[in-house]
Amino acid sequence: MTTKRVGAFGALITVLALSTSACGGSTTSSPANAGAEGASNVDAQASLAAAYEGIAGKPPTQSVPAEPGVKAWVVSCGQMLSTCSVPSDAIVEAGETIGWDTTICDGKLAPEGWSACIRQGVAEKAQVIFVIGQDCSSFVGPLQEARSAGITTIGVGANDCDVSGGEKLFSAITQRYENMTNEQWWNELGKLQANWLIGKTDGNLKLLEVKMEDARFGPWISEGLEAELKKCATCEVTSAVTLTNLDSASGALGQKFSSALLGAPTANAVAVPLDPWFLVGLSQAIQSSGRADGLAVIGAFGQEANTDLVRGGQAQDATAAFDQVWEGWSGVDTALRVLAKQPVLPAGIGIQVVDADNNLPAAGSTFTYVPEVDFKSLYGAVWTQK
Repeated sequence: MTTKRVGAFGALITVLALSTSACGGSTTSSPANAGAEGASNVDAQASLAAAYEGIAGKPPTQSVPAEPGVKAWVVSCGQMLSTCSVPSDAIVEAGETIGWDTTICDGKLAPEGWSACIRQGVAEKAQVIFVIGQDCSSFVGPLQEARSAGITTIGVGANDCDVSGGEKLFSAITQRYENMTNEQWWNELGKLQANWLIGKTDGNLKLLEVKMEDARFGPWISEGLEAELKKCATCEVTSAVTLTNLDSASGALGQKFSSALLGAPTANAVAVPLDPWFLVGLSQAIQSSGRADGLAVIGAFGQEANTDLVRGGQAQDATAAFDQVWEGWSGVDTALRVLAKQPVLPAGIGIQVVDADNNLPAAGSTFTYVPEVDFKSLYGAVWTQK
C-alpha cells in the first residue's frame, strides 16, 4: 500500500474557504434585541455547565466489511489549513489500517482546485473520492463526471445538492450525530456558544456577533446561537458584522472587525463562527482595542492553534470544539458502508466548549472529548477484513 500527496501549497489563504463568491464584510448596528419579550431569564450557571458538557457520542457498533486494496482519493480543501489537513490526513491514517491505497490532492482553497482534484481522481481510476468540507455546488460538473465513471463519492463534513429528480450528487455524506441533520448539528454548535456566553456574562450579555455567509454552515451557526439567546430576557445582540473569506485573503478582516468593535462600545462579548479568523486579525484587533479583559470571546472548530490562544489568554477565551480526526475516520466508515450497500450510520461526533479551565487539551495536543472516546479502536472493532 502506498500513501501519496499531490499538489503544491498555494499562496496562504487564511480561512476555511468553502466558497469564493463572497463579497466584502458588512456591519449592522443595533439589531433587534435577541431577548424575546416576556421570555423568562435563563440560569447562567446551568447554561455554562451545558456548554462544557456539550454533546458527545460513539461510533457505530454494526460491523461492515473492509475490503483491502481500494484506491482512494482525498480532495483536501487546502492542506495549508489544519481545518482541511487534519481530516484529510486522518482518512489516510484510517485507510492504512485496512490496506487502502490513499492519495491526498491539495485543493488549495479554491473551487478550481477542488474541481481539478476530483477530475484527477477520476483520471487515476480511484474507486472512492472523498471531498473534505465543501458544499457540492462549487464542483457539480466534476462530481457528475465521477458518478458517470462509477466512482463512490463521499462528502466529509460536506453538504450535498440535488440533481435531476431530486437525486443527491454525492454517493453519501457523513452524518455527524444521531438524529441530527448537518443543519441541526451546526445549530447545536451555535447554541453551545450561546450557553457559554450567557454563563460567562451572568445572563447580562451584550454581544457583538461575527457572521459568516460564505458557506451554509455560517448562517446555521448564527441561527442556533440567536435562537438560544431568545430564551434570555436580559441578553442582547448589540451589533453584528459579516466577514468573509475575501476579507481574510485581502488582509482587510482585522480592520473591518476593529471598526465593528469600535462601533459596539457597550458589547461585553464576541462570538466568531470560524477559529482561523483569530489568527489573521481578530486576536490582534481585540488586543489592540484595549478591551480584551472586558470581553468574553468564543470561536468555533477547536484547532490546536486556537486552544493555544485560549491557554495563553490571547484574546480568545473559548471555542466550541469538535474532533476533526474523528471526522476523517467517519468518512472511511461511511465509504465502507456505501461500498457494502449498508445504510450510512451516524459517527457520534459531538461538540464541547473549551476554555482555560474546562476541556482544554494539553499543550501540543489536539482536542479530545471529556471523557475521551477511543473512536479509532471502536472503528477497528467493526471494520471486518474480508
